[in-house]
Formats: sequence, structure tokens, C-alpha cells
Amino acid sequence: MSGDLPVGDYEIAQLPPAQKGPGDELRPGVAVYRIPLTSDGAVRISAVSSELELAARLRLVLLDEKGVVQAVSVARNWFAARQELTPLALRPQITADPGFRLNFRGQAGQVFYLRVENYALSADRVTLYADPFTPNSAGRGEVFSSGTRQGAIEFVGEFDRYNVASATGYLRFTYSGPLDLVALLYNGPNDAYPRVLDPVVNCAPIAPATLLVVRDRGLARAGFDEPLSGRYTLEISGTPCP
Repeated sequence: MSGDLPVGDYEIAQLPPAQKGPGDELRPGVAVYRIPLTSDGAVRISAVSSELELAARLRLVLLDEKGVVQAVSVARNWFAARQELTPLALRPQITADPGFRLNFRGQAGQVFYLRVENYALSADRVTLYADPFTPNSAGRGEVFSSGTRQGAIEFVGEFDRYNVASATGYLRFTYSGPLDLVALLYNGPNDAYPRVLDPVVNCAPIAPATLLVVRDRGLARAGFDEPLSGRYTLEISGTPCP
């Protein structure tokens, strides 16, 4: 254990270099931090290399108290569930680049563990941040009958829900980025075959849908409330689909 990483604070991790194993398999240099939660809420973990910069190869793995993986960083603007574990190079923090990140929710008294992995063949010095944040509030079951809504998929396995029972016209779903987001139109609580909108087929008549759900198609990836990451836009209007 390398130490504690309290929410609202930061730590400097000195990471040893990765070692080559049999078949050129890389064994990362590792540091592990304990994250105790003193209040309920959402937390964003960030890791920024100050030593290797463009040559940095980092991965963050978040585990619960039982050692079960909750999320793993994959790239600067998205993270994933445990089945997607490919480490990628990290762009350095020159101005606004926050490095590799991942989000999670927890309750007061819970403890999580952050495994920081260095896949570079040189040692690295990494600043780790644990910051509370307020998630995008859209998609909490509110009535949506016209106009636009902008939401974001910020947690692995997140579902954003909208009540569209009173909506008429046409729904457009806009999203760009590495996630595979879909908008699902359900005609009722027992509808096993919802209509699916995605970045390719992104417009459909909304009636007779009663429920609109936005999620990652495989429930494995998540991003952040920013362009080219987890943010999406929904629009209901009278303009017919092309």
C-alpha cells in the first residue's frame, strides 16, 4: 500500500518502470492507494504524468473493498468496465489536459482502492487527484415532450431515463466520440424490442413511445460531460426525419 488518497486532495506517485516478462509481456510498475469516503457522492480520479509526458503509459484500476474491479481507465476521455483493459499512452497536462480519469459513486464509510499502473520502461512521477463533482442532472426520469436535452453518460452501467409519454413529433439523437451510445424508445413497460437510435440512424418518430433510455450499448464504457466524450443531445421537434 502506497498511502491514502482522500477525496478533495492529491498525492504524488513515484512509479517504478515496467518489466518485460516471458514473451515480451509487460509487468507494470504499480502503486496502490486507499480512497476512504467520508460522504456520499460522485468522485473523479485523475492521473497526470509530469515525468514521461508524451511517452507516459498509465492505467488506473478502481477496486472495491472486496477487490472487485469497478472501472479501468482506457484513454484520456473515456473509461470502461473490467473487460476493457488496454493501456494507452497519456497526453501530458500542458494546459487543460486532466490526464487519465475515471468516475465512480460511493457512500460515506466505503473504501475503494486505486491501482496505478505504469507500462512505460522508465520510471514515472504522476500526480493523482480525487475530486468530488456534480454529475450531469439530465435523465433522472423527468418529463421530456419537446425541445432539447443535453445529458452525459459518466458512470459505467449508467442509464439515463426520460418520460416521453406526452411527446409527439420526431426524436433526434446526436453523439460523437469513442463510446457507443444508443437511445432506446420503449412503447411500454413490457416492450422487449425498443426502437434503437445511434450515431448512424439518429432520427425516428417518437410516438407511441412512453420511455426513452440513453446508455452505452454494451454497458461497459463511460465518459465525461464534455464534447467527444460522454455528452449527448436529444431533440424532439415537428421536423420530419430525412
